[in-house]
Amino acid sequence: MDLITQAEYARRRGVAKSAVAKAVKEGRIALIDGKIHAALADLQWAQNTRARADSGRAGALLPIEQGAGEGDARNAPQAPDSAQPAAGDDYQALRVRRERASVEREERENAREAGRLVEREAAWRGVFDAFRALRDEAMGVGQRAAPLLVGLADSREIERLINEELRKAFAIAEQRLQRALPEGAAS
Repeated sequence: MDLITQAEYARRRGVAKSAVAKAVKEGRIALIDGKIHAALADLQWAQNTRARADSGRAGALLPIEQGAGEGDARNAPQAPDSAQPAAGDDYQALRVRRERASVEREERENAREAGRLVEREAAWRGVFDAFRALRDEAMGVGQRAAPLLVGLADSREIERLINEELRKAFAIAEQRLQRALPEGAAS
């Protein structure tokens, strides 16, 4: 059994000595006669240390084993089954997803505050009102065009008058919509 110092273990892991000292102090790594058993410490580190979201290392979802900080190697966590993916991989992926969701939520809130984002219900209400205005104007075309068409026999003249009334209906609906839109929204 090879026992090494905390400083040597920190160099092997590529972390600061203070990180190893903190892990020992918090009971995430057990000491044996004041020294660290590297293989055992690696297992304990993987199972008891959470990875930061910006690091390439994976932490673990497993809680600290009871009594692991008492210096008793018998209480050390067992090696994970090699057939199962490392729990840390799942943890790291979840942390990344949570961070992305947080950023997306902040971006939506910023866009909403800047007036570049509207509530879905308000948008649907606006679309409904615009189509209702268009429908109301279009339904009045027949009533407005009928007196103009009485006695006409030329199909081109009838078509021209109906199209003119339709253009007027669309123009009125567009004006209503433009009045309903906020400043600068219609381009």
